Amino acid sequence: MKLVAQLEDLFYQFEHAPKHEHLRLSAWRILVHESEAVSLGIKDNSPGSVYTPPSYRQGESGDVFLVWADGTCSQAMVQLNPQHGQEFWQQEMEQWKQASYKDPDAAHIPAPEPLPLVAVEDRDIKNILEGNDEVLFDLAKGWLKEKPENAKMQGSIQAAWGYRHVRTSTGLAVTYQQSQFASWFSFDSLVGGGFAKRRLSRSEEQRELWLQTVNQYAGMAKEAPAIGSETQVIFVPSMTEELLGQFILPNFSGDRVIEGQGAFSQENFQNHKEVFCSQFSLIIDPLRPLELGSYLVTPEGVPATQTALVTDGRLQTPFLRVKDAVRWGKPTALPQGSVGLYLTHTAEIPWNTALETIDDGVLILSVLGLHTQDAVAGSYSLSAPHSLRIIKGQIVGRTDVKLTGNFFSDMAAPTTRIARSELSLHPYLQVKTGVQTL
Repeated sequence: MKLVAQLEDLFYQFEHAPKHEHLRLSAWRILVHESEAVSLGIKDNSPGSVYTPPSYRQGESGDVFLVWADGTCSQAMVQLNPQHGQEFWQQEMEQWKQASYKDPDAAHIPAPEPLPLVAVEDRDIKNILEGNDEVLFDLAKGWLKEKPENAKMQGSIQAAWGYRHVRTSTGLAVTYQQSQFASWFSFDSLVGGGFAKRRLSRSEEQRELWLQTVNQYAGMAKEAPAIGSETQVIFVPSMTEELLGQFILPNFSGDRVIEGQGAFSQENFQNHKEVFCSQFSLIIDPLRPLELGSYLVTPEGVPATQTALVTDGRLQTPFLRVKDAVRWGKPTALPQGSVGLYLTHTAEIPWNTALETIDDGVLILSVLGLHTQDAVAGSYSLSAPHSLRIIKGQIVGRTDVKLTGNFFSDMAAPTTRIARSELSLHPYLQVKTGVQTL
């Protein structure tokens, strides 16, 4: 019996006719993932070595949330095991009850609502899992064939397919298929490129990403002129994603706002305080077809919906889980990490166009120590070795710099701009901040 069916039967029994009254359930929620994945890797120009062998794995696991008859709650992770019988589950229920806790706000399971139509599966990925995996090996072979001559290459490719099951005691019973494809490669651990969506990458996307990365790698071979006082800082999309993850995600989490532990107060949101430049907006959008941050329903059983966090620079709402909404309002969409966040600007332009307009800039590919920065204050002091110097619209060489500034100040500055590349979900972020040569 599949894990979701085992748990449904178990919880129904303990809701209506438990052997021991202290184990009676009043409500419950189940989230189960069934998945299978194939992957292969490249290490130091060697595909399929002992460090990165082609692999296949499958599994079934989930999370359960229980509300007992006395109002206490429990949550736990579970995995499928054919040997688990009634005695095992009885012991698990005992242990879960022993670990229960009081949280009246959390003891709420929402009633089912209509679900949106969202494309989260690509049948081409399913075909890979069924044995047509030549596309993975062809991609790896192409990388090794075309890589820069003296570069030491690392890489990884993974395709995954599975089912997501959400069940609740209030009557929600949702099962849907979802897919994922992710690939990345790097040269000498200096520059790299990556792709991650719920669909296979297209050949033209692979080609453009490859050429962009090779061009950046070539720039690393030359020393660039020193930066100046007017040098503009440009974060590449992967860095924008990391900055959103460090400074935005924690400060827009409903529980932290309610508890007064974030950069913005509940009153700030209620008064729609202006915190970004009026040209910026920020949303969670799980309805975009085949994006990694898209889904049909949250783990708590709330239908996917678009949620504006910031509109025209003004706070709208934090993202609210069911527990937070008991104290605030209505549950919102939830980001799947920073991939579920979308930053927009009224004057954004294509990256290639923006690059041509940069007379004096430095392209930040990565930084050291971002996770150590104070997320609430928003301040940062970061080393950015192996950055690329831009002069008169051209990458002219490598430079090492140190950045000092404040992310919230960057987002509030009218000089901050973003530029788009079709290769990336997140934009290039152009800011004027403290920068000096290391």
